[in-house]
Amino acid sequence: MHDLSERKKMHFLQPVACVNYMPCRLTEGKEWYITYYVQDPETRKLKRIRIKLNRIKSISQRRKVAKSMMAALDQRLSLGWNPLLEEKAPRANTHLFAAMDSFLKVKGKETEDNSMRSYRSFIKTFKAWLTAQGFNEDTYCCTVTKDVALSFMDDVESELSAKTFNNYVTFYRTLFNWMEAKGYVDGNPFNDIAKKARRLIKKVRRVMTDGELSRLWSFLQGENPEYLTMCLICYCCFIRPKEIALLRCADIDLVHQVIHVKQEVAKNDNDSFRTIPDDLMPFLRRLDLSHPDWFVFGQHSHSDFRPGPVKMCSRKISQWWNLHVRPACCFGMDIQFYSLKDTGITNMIGEGTAINLVQQQADHSSLAMTAIYVGKKPDAAEELKTTRILNIPKPDPNLTP
Repeated sequence: MHDLSERKKMHFLQPVACVNYMPCRLTEGKEWYITYYVQDPETRKLKRIRIKLNRIKSISQRRKVAKSMMAALDQRLSLGWNPLLEEKAPRANTHLFAAMDSFLKVKGKETEDNSMRSYRSFIKTFKAWLTAQGFNEDTYCCTVTKDVALSFMDDVESELSAKTFNNYVTFYRTLFNWMEAKGYVDGNPFNDIAKKARRLIKKVRRVMTDGELSRLWSFLQGENPEYLTMCLICYCCFIRPKEIALLRCADIDLVHQVIHVKQEVAKNDNDSFRTIPDDLMPFLRRLDLSHPDWFVFGQHSHSDFRPGPVKMCSRKISQWWNLHVRPACCFGMDIQFYSLKDTGITNMIGEGTAINLVQQQADHSSLAMTAIYVGKKPDAAEELKTTRILNIPKPDPNLTP
């Protein structure tokens, strides 16, 4: 039963003779020609293609050439080649694996390292799946139809969270949009694949309690002062991990108490200046900021986060958190490094800082974004306790229910 389902799957994914195309046959007579049929991209019906051979005078040579041509054509047809696609997608008969490698080469010149790691991983996964289905490096770009895209996503869906599933859909849409723009395909086979509902991908990250913050500060003060400073920059200045990894010593101005997040570093591509609170100043003064071009947190050994000339990979921040902070402080998966930013914004609002100043510090585009953090603490608001909105007699305390 398993073998039967596998065979059906192979036929479902790959071009099928007499269904998706008709193999070559030779007609001999007054006119000699090779005939084969391929699927018209618009009507989805088989259309006849003819190749005349009358120019070859010798009959034996003509048969030899015809036999060689038909073998080559049948092989290409079995791999998904279709000459009718060339008008709409001039590169449709390019090898698929080579086209995906070209995508990586082009994107590698304009994309940051973290994104490129993801791109390579997505393409590696797709190539491995295609190979398992019987496709190989000779497969043409036009072979990836909507059916292939749906089958691929069906196979990987059970292994992915809703958020990761949506990331897969987003990437493969991006890949095939690029391939369509470059003439490799005549449409995007992933466009009709629906993403998971937003309610299924709600963030598990939460705001930290005062007790959890105290445990964190106490642990890091003795264990890793530089990592503590990094955490405080996220907590007090609301700078994201990827932005922290790209900060240079010249970006920290201790005289004017600001950190400059440059547009080429910022997630939203905007310049911003984050105020350094007085409480954070002693921690920043402990860093050696004497080399302006050095990164504030350079690339060193696993637990070393001192300034250095080589950029640190931002993933090292979360890796150290998972390996050292989480077990030492007994944090669950709902407390992440990025929780520091959420907690800092929430606590700053809770301390009575004007919300427009918090918006500026967080570099939010609107007050509405900042207002999301209002009331996130799991504590009752004292003002609401005394609010009189009920015009109803109070129950007699002497009466039992």
